Amino acid sequence: MQLKINSTDIRWWFWAVTLPFIITALLGWTPGYYVVISISAVQVIFFLVQEKSLITFPSQIRVVYFVLALFGLLPGVRFYIYILLLLGTIMVTFFGRCSIALILKQMPWNRGREVRIN
Repeated sequence: MQLKINSTDIRWWFWAVTLPFIITALLGWTPGYYVVISISAVQVIFFLVQEKSLITFPSQIRVVYFVLALFGLLPGVRFYIYILLLLGTIMVTFFGRCSIALILKQMPWNRGREVRIN
C-alpha cells in the first residue's frame, strides 16, 4: 500500500484530527469519545452542506461513521467499536482506503456509483 497523505485538503484533516482522539479514548481518556463523536457530527454537517444531499456517497460514509462513533456512549461496547474505528481511520488517513465505503458500495441504492471517500 502506498501512503496517501493530503495535508492540503480539509477533508483529510477531519480524519487526521479524529485519529489521536480515538487513541486517547482507547487509552482511557473518556472525553476522547465525546470529541470523536463531535468531530464526526461536524463531518456530517460539513458534507451535507458541501454535497447538498444526505444520499451522496461521501455523506453516507460520514453518517455511518457518526452512528458508529455514537457507540462511544455505551461503556460495554465502546472499546470494541472504537478499535474498528481506529483501524478504519488509520486506513483512510494514511492509505486512502475506507472499509465503510466498500461495504456501502454493496448496498442496492449504491450499485453503479463510484466509490469516493473524499
